[in-house]
Amino acid sequence: MARKQNKPVKKRGAQPKRHRPRVQRNWFPLLRLTLSLAICVAVLGFFGQLILSVGSVSVERVAFAGNAQYVAREDLIERVAPHLDKGYFALALDEIKHSVEQEPWVFSARVERSWPWSLTITIEEQSPIAYWGRDSFINNRGEIFTPATLSRDLELPMLRGPESSALAVLQAYQLIAQMLAETPLQLGQLSLDEKGQWVGVTRENVEIRLGNTRPVHSMKRFLLVYRQALHERFADVQQVDTRYINGIAVDWKGARS
Repeated sequence: MARKQNKPVKKRGAQPKRHRPRVQRNWFPLLRLTLSLAICVAVLGFFGQLILSVGSVSVERVAFAGNAQYVAREDLIERVAPHLDKGYFALALDEIKHSVEQEPWVFSARVERSWPWSLTITIEEQSPIAYWGRDSFINNRGEIFTPATLSRDLELPMLRGPESSALAVLQAYQLIAQMLAETPLQLGQLSLDEKGQWVGVTRENVEIRLGNTRPVHSMKRFLLVYRQALHERFADVQQVDTRYINGIAVDWKGARS
């Protein structure tokens, strides 16, 4: 016969309190993170103050580079000075560049910071090819520029015409000058008037009327006659007119005609 197992008897009333194991928290990672953040904030604050103090440092030296033959250093300084009241790193380099390039003798400028606390401005000066009218020059790109003062001491030809024709007049002059290089003649002036008429004047002050269509072609026709019949008597010539289909007309100095 099987024996009955005795079941444990549950006692009523208060039960004994069970003690949970106490968990010990490790505060070291949190402390290390807090300390690291504090250090980062301090470092950023230090560098922020350093940047602000460095940014407030003014430019101590402005150096101009490039082969400047005509532009005056005083004029360049006058254009740069109003932009230097800002801190070294707050300088508006594009504004300085634009201001310098407003000087008529300056074709282009490059502005750079140079350590320590310096500014270097490299100048590319205009290349005058000829006088343009009474008050200006024309450069090698066919652009007209007008300096504050115009020196007449340069050995340059005189070109004239509407401003819109500046490049065409320059190109025509250069082609004609090449054609005359093999002769004793030199072209001192070339003009295009409002009616479209081209007129050249040699260094000997002989006027050559070239018509209103193809000045280079008209000069070729003149040179053909010059080599055949005029070169020995050219000192007596006052004016040549190439506006004829079958030849040219010559006006002589004095009584000759």
